[in-house]
Amino acid sequence: MAKTFTSMLVGIAIGQGAIHSIDDRAVQYVPELKGSGYDGVTIRQLLQMRSGVDYEERYDFGANPSTAAKIFLKAIAANTERFADMAPRLGRKWAPGSHFNYSTLDTSVLGWVLERATKQPLAEFMTRYMWQPMGMESYGFWMADGAPGVGRELNGMGYNATLRDFARFGAMMLGNGQFNGRQVVPADWIAQATAMTPNADAGTPPPPANVTNPFARSGYGFQIWKLDATGAYTALGLQGQFIYVHPATRTVIVKLSFFPEEGSALGNAAMEDTLAYFKTLTTWKQ
Repeated sequence: MAKTFTSMLVGIAIGQGAIHSIDDRAVQYVPELKGSGYDGVTIRQLLQMRSGVDYEERYDFGANPSTAAKIFLKAIAANTERFADMAPRLGRKWAPGSHFNYSTLDTSVLGWVLERATKQPLAEFMTRYMWQPMGMESYGFWMADGAPGVGRELNGMGYNATLRDFARFGAMMLGNGQFNGRQVVPADWIAQATAMTPNADAGTPPPPANVTNPFARSGYGFQIWKLDATGAYTALGLQGQFIYVHPATRTVIVKLSFFPEEGSALGNAAMEDTLAYFKTLTTWKQ
């Protein structure tokens, strides 16, 4: 769900003028990306997971680890590199904007852009312009990929907060960026972020019958998932954490328990049960 928080921070930075436009290229803020697959990619394309960079969100460890696994081992396990350090070393697989490819690395590059644009660590920016203005009741904190002063926030994963504060975040989104009497995130950013683009390319065949993941042919906004045809959307954690927002019924639901392994029969069943429960809550009438 950390990805959705990152999106909202981009919206705040846009509103402040720290980022001029989401159609700016990421390399304008992070020159280290020059010559890589991220050279020429816009902030919009990062937000939509459409960078076109040759990266697969697949954690294969062992003798020949995948790129994602190498990043995990170096940045998260050993803290010998920053999570985004791999970005300047990767090439391009698709034309930017042409293909949806879920990528925590894209989100990590967004965090790098935010850090450079706002000239402060992401945690400080979030504290000053989101957490404190919303009057959260507890501390939230980011996992980092290194020691203080060296590591960066792992802004694509692992944000920690209480359930009630996650619910406040959802209520802020439901309120078009307003919470506790303050406009925390620009209203037009909420509208843009939740305007969904299909995450399947035109002409792509439907997933096999045994694939029950409802997000396989869903839609994606700015680091947030379309849930169904009712206008509901959600921040979605790795194994079934939700900040679910259903504007039509003014409903926010937070779920922090976790599913069995993603893609397993038990995991798929748990997802189906959870979404059925959400539907019941939003259609039930007293």
